[in-house]
Amino acid sequence: MSQPAPVPSATPTGKCGFVVLAGRPNAGKSTLLNALVGTKVAITSPKPQTTRYLIRGVMHRPEGQAVLVDTPGLFMKVSNRLTERVNQRLNEALEGIDLVVHVADPTRSAGPEEKAVERLIIKVPKPRILAINKMDIRDKPYLEDYRALAPAYDVVVEISAWDGTGVPRLRDEIFKRLPTGPLFYDKFQVTDMSNEQWMSELIREKVFLQTGDELPYNCSVEIEEVVDRPRRDTSAPATVYIRANIVTSAERYRPMLLGEGGRRIRSIGQAARKELEVAMNKKIFLELFVKVDERWMDRFE
Repeated sequence: MSQPAPVPSATPTGKCGFVVLAGRPNAGKSTLLNALVGTKVAITSPKPQTTRYLIRGVMHRPEGQAVLVDTPGLFMKVSNRLTERVNQRLNEALEGIDLVVHVADPTRSAGPEEKAVERLIIKVPKPRILAINKMDIRDKPYLEDYRALAPAYDVVVEISAWDGTGVPRLRDEIFKRLPTGPLFYDKFQVTDMSNEQWMSELIREKVFLQTGDELPYNCSVEIEEVVDRPRRDTSAPATVYIRANIVTSAERYRPMLLGEGGRRIRSIGQAARKELEVAMNKKIFLELFVKVDERWMDRFE
């Protein structure tokens, strides 16, 4: 995993290191990243395998900062360039790190994907924390199975990324195990994603939430244009115009994205626009289109 060049900071040194959140699909890694950082950095969805990129979020504390890396879950069946690169990114994320947090889901039995993640993590010669997530859920039939893994980890913390239970203790345990060194990011920076990548991911989240299981992984979002457009009232802030394509792999998915009379794509756009306006504190004009590209997954980088 390549590390960013250090950014000048008012506090040049402190507790600082790279922390990978690893686990199988839908274990709650992205929700946990957002909870640890204290603001939304990674997109979340009930659909497993939402994360495709290595998303960095920065957790700031008086004693320093932890650079958190949200990793994709592991696909056992590699069928195209997309799944191949997603799996490769998980392996890359475990290189050059200072600590790994294994996010486990006690509501599901440990299948082949979970076992594969465990094997990868155990090989990492760095401190390891087992974070047993989803403790807010009443039915956790496999909780004791995960508790039994404790000897392979430095510490086990039971948490709920959803409601925050145990998250403060997890923060403490992370910082206890970080080395001291130069800080990488300014104290106000919470992610290293570009604005366009962040916008793309936010729109993709709304697509997943609106389409449910109708559109399994067969879409991406391309930002084509982001420009400030002056308003007629020159004293008012400019409107940010965003033009984006929802890219899907087959023509049969176009009606699912558009919806009857274009209602679904309007709904996706409205949900994304509202969140963009809150996050950017600006008036947003978002224009969405559906584009069919049969090869987009094979070109995924």
